[in-house]
Amino acid sequence: MATATEMFTGLEDQVLETVKQGQEAVVKAVRTWADASKNLIPDLPPLPFADQLPNTTEIVENTFAFADKLLASQREFVAAILDAVKPVYSAADKSVKSNGGAIKSGPSAKTTAAA
Repeated sequence: MATATEMFTGLEDQVLETVKQGQEAVVKAVRTWADASKNLIPDLPPLPFADQLPNTTEIVENTFAFADKLLASQREFVAAILDAVKPVYSAADKSVKSNGGAIKSGPSAKTTAAA
């Protein structure tokens, strides 16, 4: 029997494959459109200072490099948060495992006492 982690990983792989197939279809459609319409765009005069602007590829690369750094920062942040709350979730994990994963139904003693 597969573990929950294995099931989630399998689902993630399926989602990524579906996304990849969709992306490939879009790239093919855009390439077809670009090839068909490349002669419809007139030659435009160069923009002043155009040689000082980054090209499209540089802009995309820089944007994704920033996104990678931001994601790494978020990963570190979440790891620090999980480390900070480790005493709480470790106790909860032990409780769930010692009860065989069973969840008690009905109001807890704290809820009843507060009522």
